[in-house]
Amino acid sequence: MALVLAVVSAVLLGASDFFAARAARYTPSITVTRSAVAVSTVLSPLLLLVVDWRWIGRDVVIAVLSGLSMTTGLLLLYRGYSVARMGVVAPMSSVLLAAVPVVTDLVRGDTPGALGSAGMAIGLLALVLTGYTPSGTGSVRLGAILGVSSGVAFGVAFTLMGEVDEASGLLPVVLQRLAGIAMLTVVGLIGSAPFFAGERRSQRNVAAAGALAVVAIAALQSAFQQGASGPVAVAASQFATMAVILSVMFNRERMRWWQGVGVAATAVGVALMAAGG
Repeated sequence: MALVLAVVSAVLLGASDFFAARAARYTPSITVTRSAVAVSTVLSPLLLLVVDWRWIGRDVVIAVLSGLSMTTGLLLLYRGYSVARMGVVAPMSSVLLAAVPVVTDLVRGDTPGALGSAGMAIGLLALVLTGYTPSGTGSVRLGAILGVSSGVAFGVAFTLMGEVDEASGLLPVVLQRLAGIAMLTVVGLIGSAPFFAGERRSQRNVAAAGALAVVAIAALQSAFQQGASGPVAVAASQFATMAVILSVMFNRERMRWWQGVGVAATAVGVALMAAGG
């Protein structure tokens, strides 16, 4: 069940990323981030009606730290989308996102079986194949740097999510959103960018990004509570595949042969992780 939730999260995160990237074309990345997080923060209390939850002090601290790290990742990711192609930024981010929890598991001695290990390796390769595009518009170097930085920040956030007790339910997601919007409010006070998206086309995109993100993070939190962090993180990191597929469908970007191989490898990797679990 954990991998199913992780895959659902990947699909929703990919769709959220797609809408955020579209909004970042017309609106400053910090404004896109703040607007999307604001939408998800407003919607997040509804999650408390879905499953039982408890207030656990340790988990509250972890959730806040996770929220700050995740918001940092979003800032870096959306900034990357504004200066480079999604195909440059997304794979860098998603590979590092998956690698941090996997390495953490290995350091702790939590080694998956042969099938699970093969699935994670293929999943990481799939991210590179699916997301890679030859240099085009934008700064490839800066996009790669921002992608790697955002991936590390997301990886730390995901690792922290794996430390939350299942008894906390989805309360950590609500606290993550609150911590994130608080951080973005402070950033907004010292910056000059608009506080929220003003253009109608940007508003529609950030609303979709925020709504999809809160459901995605809720599914991901549940996945981490039910399964090992490494496989869950690798499965969830396949959001880059979904983002690329949507870009091909709606942004008229061409899917190259190696991206098709990457999409197929994504399915194989997730299947092997499921079999190995």
